[in-house]
Amino acid sequence: MKKSDGGQILIIVAVLLTAAFLLLAVIIDGSRLLLEQQELNRAADAAGKAGLIMVGNQMVTQVVNAQTAASGNKTTPTNDDFGSELTLTPAPGQDDFFYWINDDHRKTLVGAPMQTLVATHVLGAAEENGLGLSNPSVTSLEIVYPFSYDLNDQFIRIKVRIERVVPILFGNFLQLEDGVLSGDAEDKIPQR
Repeated sequence: MKKSDGGQILIIVAVLLTAAFLLLAVIIDGSRLLLEQQELNRAADAAGKAGLIMVGNQMVTQVVNAQTAASGNKTTPTNDDFGSELTLTPAPGQDDFFYWINDDHRKTLVGAPMQTLVATHVLGAAEENGLGLSNPSVTSLEIVYPFSYDLNDQFIRIKVRIERVVPILFGNFLQLEDGVLSGDAEDKIPQR
């Protein structure tokens, strides 16, 4: 081996080590960012579902109240074979859940009190997942919930978006700044 061959090997080894380090940095940061993205999406989805649980609970309350009110309405009494009075109560089957929810009920599902309740539960679920507004890396949490009743829409929809600053571990070496990732979720609940 010549003396000049040793210098060339040293240069090749230095270039290969640098390339290997860059590749390792990209793999580590890339996989970590992918995991962060999945965590944000899961948190946004959980937050949206928490909000819709409140809507579902309100719908069940409305149905129970409507059924209770209907059970108090007596129809024209008739006698059975034993001489006792019968009272008929409207009783749609289990598949008729939405029969009991009228347009006035649906309007309350998107009214200001319900919006506040939904937002409170969305924010609470985000906090439980560590991605609420108390987390300093969370830059925004956006909730899109209808503010008016749409007669033609079969569903009540909610969208949740959580944005978070994510440091890039090898950012200084790669001359990259911290990035912002966002987790998005859209959920819906039938209203008719």
